[in-house]
Amino acid sequence: MKKIFPIFPKIFFSFIVLMTLFASAGHADYSMRRCLLLPITDSVGGGIAYKVHEEIELYLKTTSWCFYESNSDLISIFSKYRENLKKYLKTQEVLKVSADKSKAGSLIRIDLISHISGIEVQMDIVGDNGEDLYFSEKVLINKDDIEMIVQTLKNWLELYERNIPYDGRIIGILGDQITIDIGKNYRVAVGDEFTIKRPQAKKRHPLLKRIVEWETLMLAKGKVFSISDKQALGVVKLYTSAERLSVDDWVRVEKVQAEDKMQNMDYPEIKASEFGKLGTLGINLELSKSEAATVAPTNKSVSAMILGMSVDSEVWVTREYFGMFEFGRRFGSLSKRSGALTDDSVSTTEGTFKLMGGYKYLPLGFFYGPQIDFLAGYGTYTYNLETVAADGFGENEFGGIIMGIRASIPIQRIFRGFVRAEIMPFPKFKESTTTFGGSKSESSIQMEIGGSYQYNPLITLDGSIQMTNNKASFSGANTDLNYKSTAFKFGGSFSF
Repeated sequence: MKKIFPIFPKIFFSFIVLMTLFASAGHADYSMRRCLLLPITDSVGGGIAYKVHEEIELYLKTTSWCFYESNSDLISIFSKYRENLKKYLKTQEVLKVSADKSKAGSLIRIDLISHISGIEVQMDIVGDNGEDLYFSEKVLINKDDIEMIVQTLKNWLELYERNIPYDGRIIGILGDQITIDIGKNYRVAVGDEFTIKRPQAKKRHPLLKRIVEWETLMLAKGKVFSISDKQALGVVKLYTSAERLSVDDWVRVEKVQAEDKMQNMDYPEIKASEFGKLGTLGINLELSKSEAATVAPTNKSVSAMILGMSVDSEVWVTREYFGMFEFGRRFGSLSKRSGALTDDSVSTTEGTFKLMGGYKYLPLGFFYGPQIDFLAGYGTYTYNLETVAADGFGENEFGGIIMGIRASIPIQRIFRGFVRAEIMPFPKFKESTTTFGGSKSESSIQMEIGGSYQYNPLITLDGSIQMTNNKASFSGANTDLNYKSTAFKFGGSFSF
């Protein structure tokens, strides 16, 4: 037992790092409401550009439509190419790398050119693929006035913001609930209505090459009922398409009058769904490689593949606290593996029962990001083998307080991965007939790793590998009893 515990943190840390890499590797389309201000170029050695950059960056940091973060690494890289900077900032590959580094879908490129008659101000906003041109304006300002240049650029940015085809995008789906990547800092409030659309195609102006229109498919309508600093939670009220919702679908928020918002707050379905519906019910088929081994008084063991099924349920008391239940049975016959046995095979029934509660840590505030669950409760593992006293086989039970931890993380769009570990710190061994006598030490551990696929808003398809090891040691002639299993679980979970 003591040798096993230190590896748990390493396993969980490795899992989280691996899953995070998978999740980030699959992301190739960034929100237009995440913006990056590229280095501003001018024709006078940066004298004007520096002051304008300072003012526009301050504006972007304080505005509500743009999630802006300065990227010092990019600035330091661009500073090395100052002589040809204007050329590099028009190169598709450079723009794509800039978007990936900053995770921005709107790259703001500003160029200031001095003329005898004044300063020509040009602003382009390019998409994260380095090719799509979302916005382009140019004007000649008659005098060298920094304030006028800055105000002109701010006006253009406000115009661009009004033409972004969505307010936010879906980042999580659970049943009829969605998480949207806009929060308190954006113009959204509890009770606001929203529509969900999916982009189908882009239309470019034949001469200007700008994106002038988006073809979209209307998917659903709903209402916002909870807001955190950076996210909003909504419930879908009406589906207008047979297409299921997906991560990155567009959300457009529609303001609702104050008196209507008060009525919306009383909707019973919103109240019932306030922390993610009520819970889940899972049903799994199991194929288990099971083994029973004894020293009675010599080493003897039987093993085989056996079949079974399990039912588990999780009920959310609040957003953070939940209760869970698990019940499972496996049946089959175990054949001789080693030792001189009385019979070549013995029939077996394995059972699992758990009644537990826990605390759910949600780093993103809602159910759709990473989750870490801390578990505690009571459980039993039963092994009812055909009684053969000479071989040490019989009806046994390991039971006691269970403590565990479970971590899960989204992988790309509709997949989640998870890992779980549980132990009984002080398990109790029981036997129906006195074959072994009083035990002097016991250990019980179970680990599981797997994933789920969001088949539709209410159903996930689940698969996992579960490893269980229960062992008891004795001081008599029959000195050891060990039950091990590696189970492959396949099934589904239903939200209710």
